Amino acid sequence: MIKRLIPCLDLFNGRIIKGINFNNLIDVGDPVDVASYYNDEGADELVILDITASIENKTQVFSYISKISSKISIPLTVGGGVKSLNDFKNLFNCGADKISLNSSILENFDIIKDVKYKYGKQCLVAALDVKKYYSKNNFYYWNIYKKSGKINSNFNLFDILLKFYNIGIGELLLTSIDKDGTKSGYDLQLINKIASFLKVNIIVSGGGGDLLSLLNIFKIKNIDAMLLASVLHNKKYTIFFIKNFLFNNGILFKF
Repeated sequence: MIKRLIPCLDLFNGRIIKGINFNNLIDVGDPVDVASYYNDEGADELVILDITASIENKTQVFSYISKISSKISIPLTVGGGVKSLNDFKNLFNCGADKISLNSSILENFDIIKDVKYKYGKQCLVAALDVKKYYSKNNFYYWNIYKKSGKINSNFNLFDILLKFYNIGIGELLLTSIDKDGTKSGYDLQLINKIASFLKVNIIVSGGGGDLLSLLNIFKIKNIDAMLLASVLHNKKYTIFFIKNFLFNNGILFKF
Protein backbone atom coordinates (compact mmCIF):
# COMPACT_ATOMS: atom_id res chain seq x y z
CA MET A 1 0.00 0.00 0.00
CA ILE A 2 1.30 3.46 -0.92
CA LYS A 3 1.48 5.67 2.19
CA ARG A 4 0.83 9.40 2.50
CA LEU A 5 2.57 12.28 4.24
CA ILE A 6 0.13 15.07 5.05
CA PRO A 7 1.11 18.48 6.44
CA CYS A 8 -1.41 19.80 8.97
CA LEU A 9 -2.17 23.51 8.87
CA ASP A 10 -3.97 24.88 11.92
CA LEU A 11 -5.83 28.06 10.96
CA PHE A 12 -6.26 30.66 13.69
CA ASN A 13 -7.46 34.21 13.02
CA GLY A 14 -6.30 34.07 9.41
CA ARG A 15 -2.82 32.68 10.16
CA ILE A 16 -1.28 29.22 10.32
CA ILE A 17 -0.16 28.47 13.86
CA LYS A 18 1.35 25.58 15.83
CA GLY A 19 1.48 24.81 19.53
CA ILE A 20 2.37 22.12 22.05
CA ASN A 21 -0.40 20.01 23.61
CA PHE A 22 -2.88 22.34 21.84
CA ASN A 23 -1.45 25.38 23.70
CA ASN A 24 1.48 27.87 23.45
CA LEU A 25 0.65 28.87 19.89
CA ILE A 26 3.26 30.35 17.56
CA ASP A 27 2.75 31.93 14.14
CA VAL A 28 3.87 29.87 11.14
CA GLY A 29 2.74 32.06 8.27
CA ASP A 30 0.10 33.06 5.73
CA PRO A 31 -2.30 30.18 4.89
CA VAL A 32 -1.98 30.47 1.11
CA ASP A 33 1.83 30.78 1.22
CA VAL A 34 2.24 27.83 3.58
CA ALA A 35 -0.15 25.62 1.59
CA SER A 36 1.60 26.47 -1.69
CA TYR A 37 4.99 25.68 -0.17
CA TYR A 38 3.95 22.18 0.94
CA ASN A 39 2.22 21.53 -2.37
CA ASP A 40 5.49 22.26 -4.18
CA GLU A 41 7.52 20.27 -1.61
CA GLY A 42 5.75 17.01 -2.49
CA ALA A 43 3.02 16.64 0.11
CA ASP A 44 0.47 13.97 -0.78
CA GLU A 45 -2.43 15.91 0.70
CA LEU A 46 -3.11 18.89 2.94
CA VAL A 47 -5.27 19.09 6.04
CA ILE A 48 -6.47 22.51 7.15
CA LEU A 49 -8.14 22.70 10.55
CA ASP A 50 -9.76 25.95 11.58
CA ILE A 51 -9.28 25.66 15.33
CA THR A 52 -11.63 28.56 16.12
CA ALA A 53 -14.30 27.75 13.53
CA SER A 54 -17.00 26.94 16.06
CA ILE A 55 -17.03 30.58 17.15
CA GLU A 56 -15.59 32.38 14.11
CA ASN A 57 -17.27 33.75 11.00
CA LYS A 58 -17.32 30.90 8.47
CA THR A 59 -17.46 33.28 5.50
CA GLN A 60 -13.86 34.28 6.19
CA VAL A 61 -12.82 30.60 6.31
CA PHE A 62 -14.55 29.87 2.99
CA SER A 63 -12.53 32.70 1.44
CA TYR A 64 -9.23 31.20 2.65
CA ILE A 65 -10.17 27.71 1.44
CA SER A 66 -11.05 29.07 -2.01
CA LYS A 67 -7.71 30.86 -2.28
CA ILE A 68 -5.74 27.83 -1.07
CA SER A 69 -7.51 25.34 -3.35
CA SER A 70 -6.77 27.55 -6.36
CA LYS A 71 -3.02 27.40 -5.59
CA ILE A 72 -2.54 23.67 -4.96
CA SER A 73 -2.87 20.50 -7.03
CA ILE A 74 -3.13 17.93 -4.22
CA PRO A 75 -6.24 16.78 -2.30
CA LEU A 76 -7.43 19.14 0.42
CA THR A 77 -9.19 18.12 3.64
CA VAL A 78 -10.85 20.86 5.67
CA GLY A 79 -12.18 20.72 9.23
CA GLY A 80 -13.39 22.97 12.00
CA GLY A 81 -16.92 23.92 12.96
CA VAL A 82 -18.59 21.72 10.32
CA LYS A 83 -22.06 20.83 11.58
CA SER A 84 -24.39 20.35 8.63
CA LEU A 85 -24.73 19.13 5.06
CA ASN A 86 -24.87 22.78 4.04
CA ASP A 87 -21.37 23.26 5.51
CA PHE A 88 -20.22 20.31 3.41
CA LYS A 89 -21.76 21.84 0.30
CA ASN A 90 -20.11 25.22 0.90
CA LEU A 91 -16.68 23.72 1.55
CA PHE A 92 -16.88 21.49 -1.52
CA ASN A 93 -17.82 24.55 -3.55
CA CYS A 94 -14.69 26.25 -2.17
CA GLY A 95 -12.50 23.41 -3.44
CA ALA A 96 -12.27 20.98 -0.50
CA ASP A 97 -12.01 17.30 -1.45
CA LYS A 98 -12.75 15.84 1.98
CA ILE A 99 -14.24 17.17 5.20
CA SER A 100 -13.03 16.44 8.71
CA LEU A 101 -15.64 16.18 11.46
CA ASN A 102 -14.65 16.44 15.10
CA SER A 103 -16.95 17.95 17.73
CA SER A 104 -20.09 17.58 15.62
CA ILE A 105 -19.87 13.79 15.33
CA LEU A 106 -19.78 13.52 19.11
CA GLU A 107 -22.91 15.64 19.36
CA ASN A 108 -24.78 14.12 16.41
CA PHE A 109 -23.78 10.68 15.13
CA ASP A 110 -26.53 10.83 12.49
CA ILE A 111 -24.50 13.37 10.52
CA ILE A 112 -22.20 10.51 9.48
CA LYS A 113 -25.15 8.65 7.98
CA ASP A 114 -26.42 11.81 6.28
CA VAL A 115 -23.02 12.55 4.73
CA LYS A 116 -22.58 8.96 3.55
CA TYR A 117 -25.98 9.02 1.86
CA LYS A 118 -25.47 12.44 0.25
CA TYR A 119 -21.78 12.39 -0.73
CA GLY A 120 -20.32 8.96 0.08
CA LYS A 121 -18.10 7.96 2.98
CA GLN A 122 -14.90 8.57 0.98
CA CYS A 123 -15.25 12.32 1.55
CA LEU A 124 -15.60 12.04 5.34
CA VAL A 125 -12.70 12.03 7.82
CA ALA A 126 -13.68 11.35 11.42
CA ALA A 127 -11.21 13.28 13.60
CA LEU A 128 -10.72 12.45 17.27
CA ASP A 129 -8.47 14.30 19.73
CA VAL A 130 -7.66 12.07 22.70
CA LYS A 131 -5.86 12.28 26.03
CA LYS A 132 -4.65 9.42 28.22
CA TYR A 133 -5.91 8.93 31.77
CA TYR A 134 -5.01 6.54 34.58
CA SER A 135 -7.49 5.22 37.11
CA LYS A 136 -6.67 4.54 40.78
CA ASN A 137 -5.71 0.94 40.02
CA ASN A 138 -3.34 2.16 37.27
CA PHE A 139 -5.69 1.08 34.49
CA TYR A 140 -5.41 3.51 31.60
CA TYR A 141 -7.89 4.71 29.00
CA TRP A 142 -8.28 7.52 26.51
CA ASN A 143 -10.95 10.20 26.64
CA ILE A 144 -12.02 12.20 23.60
CA TYR A 145 -11.86 15.99 23.68
CA LYS A 146 -13.86 18.42 21.54
CA LYS A 147 -13.82 22.13 20.68
CA SER A 148 -10.16 22.06 19.59
CA GLY A 149 -9.14 19.96 22.56
CA LYS A 150 -10.60 22.37 25.14
CA ILE A 151 -13.53 20.32 26.48
CA ASN A 152 -13.54 16.75 27.77
CA SER A 153 -16.46 15.01 26.07
CA ASN A 154 -16.31 12.23 28.70
CA PHE A 155 -16.60 9.73 25.86
CA ASN A 156 -14.24 6.78 26.03
CA LEU A 157 -12.31 6.41 22.78
CA PHE A 158 -13.14 2.77 22.17
CA ASP A 159 -16.86 3.27 22.80
CA ILE A 160 -16.90 5.84 20.00
CA LEU A 161 -14.77 3.69 17.70
CA LEU A 162 -17.30 0.89 18.09
CA LYS A 163 -20.03 3.30 16.97
CA PHE A 164 -17.86 4.32 14.00
CA TYR A 165 -17.37 0.67 13.10
CA ASN A 166 -21.11 0.02 13.15
CA ILE A 167 -21.98 3.16 11.17
CA GLY A 168 -19.04 2.96 8.76
CA ILE A 169 -16.56 5.79 8.21
CA GLY A 170 -14.11 6.55 5.42
CA GLU A 171 -11.01 7.51 7.40
CA LEU A 172 -10.04 8.09 11.00
CA LEU A 173 -7.74 10.97 11.95
CA LEU A 174 -6.42 10.26 15.44
CA THR A 175 -4.52 12.96 17.36
CA SER A 176 -2.83 12.43 20.72
CA ILE A 177 -3.12 15.65 22.72
CA ASP A 178 -0.42 14.35 25.08
CA LYS A 179 2.02 14.09 22.19
CA ASP A 180 0.90 17.05 20.09
CA GLY A 181 3.78 19.33 19.11
CA THR A 182 6.31 17.58 21.36
CA LYS A 183 8.27 15.85 18.54
CA SER A 184 8.86 13.06 21.11
CA GLY A 185 7.41 10.28 18.99
CA TYR A 186 3.89 8.98 18.54
CA ASP A 187 1.86 7.16 21.18
CA LEU A 188 2.68 3.66 19.95
CA GLN A 189 0.57 2.04 22.65
CA LEU A 190 -2.50 3.93 21.49
CA ILE A 191 -1.86 3.49 17.78
CA ASN A 192 -1.26 -0.26 18.02
CA LYS A 193 -4.54 -0.68 19.89
CA ILE A 194 -6.47 1.40 17.36
CA ALA A 195 -4.94 -0.35 14.35
CA SER A 196 -5.89 -3.77 15.70
CA PHE A 197 -9.39 -2.62 16.64
CA LEU A 198 -10.59 -0.60 13.66
CA LYS A 199 -10.23 -1.84 10.08
CA VAL A 200 -10.34 1.48 8.22
CA ASN A 201 -7.68 3.82 6.85
CA ILE A 202 -6.02 5.54 9.79
CA ILE A 203 -4.19 8.86 9.78
CA VAL A 204 -2.06 9.35 12.90
CA SER A 205 -1.18 12.72 14.40
CA GLY A 206 0.63 14.07 17.43
CA GLY A 207 4.30 13.57 18.28
CA GLY A 208 6.06 13.16 14.94
CA GLY A 209 9.76 13.58 15.64
CA ASP A 210 12.87 11.67 14.59
CA LEU A 211 12.87 9.56 11.44
CA LEU A 212 12.88 6.20 13.25
CA SER A 213 9.69 7.14 15.10
CA LEU A 214 8.03 7.85 11.75
CA LEU A 215 9.26 4.54 10.33
CA ASN A 216 7.91 2.59 13.30
CA ILE A 217 4.45 4.03 12.75
CA PHE A 218 4.29 3.03 9.10
CA LYS A 219 5.27 -0.52 10.00
CA ILE A 220 1.96 -0.86 11.87
CA LYS A 221 -0.78 -2.50 9.81
CA ASN A 222 -3.70 -0.26 8.74
CA ILE A 223 -1.74 2.98 9.25
CA ASP A 224 -2.36 4.65 5.93
CA ALA A 225 -1.06 8.17 6.47
CA MET A 226 0.76 10.48 8.84
CA LEU A 227 -0.13 14.03 9.74
CA LEU A 228 2.92 16.24 10.36
CA ALA A 229 3.19 19.79 11.61
CA SER A 230 6.02 20.82 13.95
CA VAL A 231 8.84 18.86 12.26
CA LEU A 232 7.86 20.43 8.93
CA HIS A 233 7.01 23.95 10.11
CA ASN A 234 10.33 24.13 12.01
CA LYS A 235 12.16 22.98 8.84
CA LYS A 236 13.73 20.08 10.75
CA TYR A 237 13.01 17.86 7.73
CA THR A 238 11.63 18.39 4.26
CA ILE A 239 8.87 16.16 2.94
CA PHE A 240 11.18 14.78 0.25
CA PHE A 241 13.85 13.92 2.84
CA ILE A 242 11.32 12.06 5.01
CA LYS A 243 9.86 10.19 2.04
CA ASN A 244 13.31 9.21 0.79
CA PHE A 245 14.32 7.83 4.19
CA LEU A 246 11.11 5.86 4.59
CA PHE A 247 11.21 4.59 1.00
CA ASN A 248 14.76 3.32 1.50
CA ASN A 249 13.44 1.42 4.52
CA GLY A 250 10.67 -0.36 2.65
CA ILE A 251 7.75 2.10 2.88
CA LEU A 252 6.09 2.91 -0.44
CA PHE A 253 5.42 6.52 -1.39
CA LYS A 254 4.51 8.51 -4.45
CA PHE A 255 7.27 10.96 -5.42
